Formats: sequence, structure tokens, C-alpha cells
Amino acid sequence: MNCECGGMLNVIAVEEPPDHLTKEQKLIYDRVCDVECLKCGKIVYSQPYDFGKTINAVKGKMKKI
Repeated sequence: MNCECGGMLNVIAVEEPPDHLTKEQKLIYDRVCDVECLKCGKIVYSQPYDFGKTINAVKGKMKKI
């Protein structure tokens, strides 16, 4: 992923699947992540994390990485 300034976006936090889901449901849960540009420092929230998935409307617990 690239920023508007041309810098690369680095993942800084990834959503944790909700605890009430089964193990199988957690595998297919659409997670989101927060990213930060390595060039300008801009932070963009709630970006799709899992390949080919759409953005979740509401974020859950985020785990910094």
C-alpha cells in the first residue's frame, strides 16, 4: 500500500477477532488494520487487513504490532 505522498504504508495495529467467535469463525473474520506512512507519518485507520476483504464498519480490539 502506498500513501498519497508516495511513501509506503506500514501496519501499526491489527484488529483482534471478537472473543465470542468460534475458532472457525475467527479464521474467516474480516479484520482491519491501522497503517502509518514511513515517509510523512500520516496515519490511516480501518484499512482492510485480510486479502480480498472489504472494510469493516466498526473496529474491535486493536493489537499494536
